[in-house]
Amino acid sequence: MRLWHLFVFIFILGLCLAIGRDIVGRVALIVFLTALGEVVIGVTAIMALFQTIGSFGEARDLVAHAEAVATTTLVLILAVALMSSWLFAGAWLVQATVP
Repeated sequence: MRLWHLFVFIFILGLCLAIGRDIVGRVALIVFLTALGEVVIGVTAIMALFQTIGSFGEARDLVAHAEAVATTTLVLILAVALMSSWLFAGAWLVQATVP
């Protein structure tokens, strides 16, 4: 880590703490971080889904096809669970922040 990385980190942290003083700023930060987390989880889930769908093309026998279906189902269930829980956690934080 270089020295300018530390300066940028301290600047961004100070900016977030200054924005978070007001209730509107806190809500804005929570909404931004929730949306950013949803985007990251969604992109990761889509990339994993493309890999599991690609395993259908590589499957040669019935067991490989069943494994591809199982992994695709697992990725879909896990992505929905993670994204829903992240969204509900963000909504709960907004409700806890607003008096």
